[in-house]
Amino acid sequence: MRLAPGAPLAVALAFDEARPPEPVARLAMAGRLAQLEWSAPAIAAARRISPIHYPPEPGLHAARGADFEGLHGFLADSLPDSWGQLVMRRRLAGLGVRMEDLGPLDRLALVGARGRGALTFQPATTPPDDAGGLDLDALAAASMAVLVGEDSGLAGVLADLGGASGGARPKLHVGFDSSGAVSVSDGEAAAGHEAWIVKFRAPADPIDIGPIEAAYADMARAAGLEMSPHRLIPARRGAPWFAARRFDRPRPGLRLHMVSLAGAVEAPANAPTIGYDMFLRATLAITRRADDIAAAFRRMVFNVLARNRDDHTRQHAYLMDPVGDWRLAPAYDLTPSAGPGGEHYLDIEGEGRNPTRAHVVALGRRHGLSEPAIEAVIEQVRAAVARWPVLAAAAGVARGSRRSVTEAHAAVWERFDGR
Repeated sequence: MRLAPGAPLAVALAFDEARPPEPVARLAMAGRLAQLEWSAPAIAAARRISPIHYPPEPGLHAARGADFEGLHGFLADSLPDSWGQLVMRRRLAGLGVRMEDLGPLDRLALVGARGRGALTFQPATTPPDDAGGLDLDALAAASMAVLVGEDSGLAGVLADLGGASGGARPKLHVGFDSSGAVSVSDGEAAAGHEAWIVKFRAPADPIDIGPIEAAYADMARAAGLEMSPHRLIPARRGAPWFAARRFDRPRPGLRLHMVSLAGAVEAPANAPTIGYDMFLRATLAITRRADDIAAAFRRMVFNVLARNRDDHTRQHAYLMDPVGDWRLAPAYDLTPSAGPGGEHYLDIEGEGRNPTRAHVVALGRRHGLSEPAIEAVIEQVRAAVARWPVLAAAAGVARGSRRSVTEAHAAVWERFDGR
């Protein structure tokens, strides 16, 4: 599982699985910081694979600090986070390998070609696929066992299907065909199958977290946010699971390069270090599109009024196509959340606990939005959030959850409106 000392890691982009990956860089560690060297073709193409830092120029590019385990932020995005790291740790332990003994390049090699987006790493040391048949009910039970610290014979399967999953909730990468049948293959969805993410419940989640997330996705779409297609998958027992189509896999066999806000601006996700002002400024710098800035602003308003305070820097992302054009990715992971200490991870004009209309208007005007346009966004989002009781009932959210979320929305609006 460990790379040979001093051996560089080859980084490539795999936009089309029918073609060989495009070599873009070599990566090696020098002390505690990674050193990146772009390939000649990557320099000639002049695509900003790292959308803000590390331009495609000759020479060595050292990582800017140790916040991302000594890696460049856009590369650290490929490492499993939270749930994905937990199941990989269990998988490695079963193979007699300690995660603590592996350096950051060793862990990128474990990801190989199975990470998010289009980046791949060679040599790949990904353990052999032992997924076999797929039983979502068994995997849901196994994921709960892993989270509560119990051994699970399916830990290896969960690691195979988890990819570079982020977030605390268990999630699996699977494929659906046109009839809705579920499949799994070696690393990517089977031929002709769309790539989807299926989420299971964490111990601290309400029983109906799947329907809650589905209702939030419907509410976000009604508010004008771009969302991936989603569905609820019935379980043999209990509430259904939430599933969403992967936006970094636009069609079977095709990928898009993906970088989170955290990886782009190199702001860690585990602390409220930046605000929505930086999110909007980063969106302008990366996509240079007014409609993406407007979409980022609308997402901010939705997160405030829908009380989604789990809005940290890995909850926003950007997608690059083979030509090198960047766009803001669809919104994802939208649920009601109290946030760290009752605050948003991303503040608005310095306010994270109780952002008001005045904060939102001030930030919008600074980023070129007119006050009538800002008010129109607020009213559309407000109208969508007011539909929560109906959308939640349609998705199968339990009555108690419907009531508590409705009350939380009302409390947010009272502080937000202030008039």
